[in-house]
Amino acid sequence: MQLPTVFISYIHEDDEHRAQVLKFAQLLADLGIDSGIDFWLGPERQDIGEWAEHYIEKADYTLVIASTRYRDIGNGYGTDHENRGGKWEIVVLREKLQKARSVWTPRILPVLLPGHTEEEIPDFLQPCGAHRYDVPEINEKGIEKLYRTLTKQPKHVKPELGESMVLPPKSGPGSPGWESGP
Repeated sequence: MQLPTVFISYIHEDDEHRAQVLKFAQLLADLGIDSGIDFWLGPERQDIGEWAEHYIEKADYTLVIASTRYRDIGNGYGTDHENRGGKWEIVVLREKLQKARSVWTPRILPVLLPGHTEEEIPDFLQPCGAHRYDVPEINEKGIEKLYRTLTKQPKHVKPELGESMVLPPKSGPGSPGWESGP
């Protein structure tokens, strides 16, 4: 099975949130999912915006890690000097959705890590009108739904249709005890 690549978009809220995102990215790597995330960047100087755009375009999925600041920035709040990298990623994601919603909606997946809620998903990602991926624990069991989506391994497979039943009428012509004509 060919495993997908992902880009992980998140906002640097605080050390605890960054540690949680790092643990999540490490778990994905342990399970064979290659991710683009700023933790893996080398020390050399590079254009971070170009790097992010490349990953968003080339990765099979972008995982948006929902948080209070991600929602605020995604909904257009925040000053010019804060979370510049996150703002850049959000602008790119919004543009992708605007240009080709049918292509990008299945590729941009909102993820709720432990302690986060649907209210932290930015409005442009349809927090109430599209799928989201709750990760109650950062372990294999906790990411099962997301992992199934990423690797195209459905939880349930629709069976093939069988033959229909032929049921006799309960009354009228053809029903038990019906006599036709005089």
